[in-house]
This record gives sequence, structure tokens and C-alpha cells, in this order.
Amino acid sequence: MDITNIGEFLRKMRKARGLTQGDVAEALGVSAQAVSKWERGENLPDVAFFPDISRILQVGAEDILHAGRIAQPAYTENDLDLFVRLSSQQKSELIQAILAREDYHLVLDDILPYSNAAHRATIIGHILHRQDYALLEQLTVYMSNDMKALALDKLLDEGRYDIIEDNMPAFTRKHRDLIVNHIGDCPPDLEIIENFIPFFDNNQRERLRDSLKIEEEGL
Repeated sequence: MDITNIGEFLRKMRKARGLTQGDVAEALGVSAQAVSKWERGENLPDVAFFPDISRILQVGAEDILHAGRIAQPAYTENDLDLFVRLSSQQKSELIQAILAREDYHLVLDDILPYSNAAHRATIIGHILHRQDYALLEQLTVYMSNDMKALALDKLLDEGRYDIIEDNMPAFTRKHRDLIVNHIGDCPPDLEIIENFIPFFDNNQRERLRDSLKIEEEGL
């Protein structure tokens, strides 16, 4: 992220809309000097101003972040440095902008360590909504047990046993109890059940045998 380029982009967009620095400053409730500093690349606008700046200049927040080069594929170390220094609210707003990108997954490893539980819940919720389940394996280390349970419920409801199996090492005994209960109520193919057996303890296996009325040695 080059703040000089961002400043130049803001200046060009302002002029393209026929606005003065004073016009922008008045609309945002800041001083004209503040707008001037943004355009000279001395500092960035507070992230809280991005929605209003986007509206005034008629550009997207992501266009601002990347100085109009929206196709830029990855974030840089400077982006991460900026994220680390943001307040919790500013991080929330920037995360929303990041999640709007198709390549949002490229920066998850960078921003998750500096995100709080609410930020992580937002990110996990977005992934589950988009059904980008392949990303879950890299994120389980950041997920609370409650968050894992929510993800597991959704995966079970959708029959995504392949994703569940990939993430089994991250699940606790209580999570595995949920799986046993679900399999007992809605049995999948026997081959799928057999794939989960190594992850269950003796008590869970016994419960599964009883619920499915299966007596094979393998189970």
C-alpha cells in the first residue's frame, strides 16, 4: 500500500468530480488541511471516513486502498503494518472491505493473528456463507470451541463429511459427540462412517454401533 499513490488517486477523483478540498472537508466534517495532507500522501484518512469518501468521490473503498488498481492481487507488508496499528473498529471496517474481494483468502494468515474474537467470527461467518470450506483447515487454530461447533453444525447439515474429516484433529471430544449423534440420526454411507471410526473413542464407537444396530467387527 503506497499512501502517496492513494493521495494522488484521491486528488484526481476529487478534481474529476469538480470538488475543492474545502468541499470534501466540509462534507466530512474535517479541515481542508487534513484533506490536503491525505492528497499529499502525508497520512491516510481514518478508515471510518472511507464510506463517506467513497460516496463523495463515487469510488469504492477498495479503489481507494489500492489507488484505483483494484486488480492488485495481494497485500504487502505495509498493508499488514497498517492493519496492526488500527483500532478494533477500524479493523472491523477494513475486514469488511477485504471480505468483499474475491481474493480475500490470500491475507487471512496475515490478519487473523491480529484480529479479536468478533473479527474472527465475522471472517468465519463469511467463509461459511460463501461455502469456502476448503479454507477452514487453516483457520481452525483461530476458532473458539463454540465457533467450531457452529461450523460443524453447518457442515453436518450439508453432508460435507469430507471437510469434517479433514478437520477432525481440531475437534474436541464434545465436537465428536455431535458427529456421532448426527451420524446416528442421519446415517451416511457405511464407507463414510468407517473413515470416522479412528477418530472416535471406545464409548463413541459403542454408541454408534447401538444407534445404527451394526455388529461388524470393523465398527
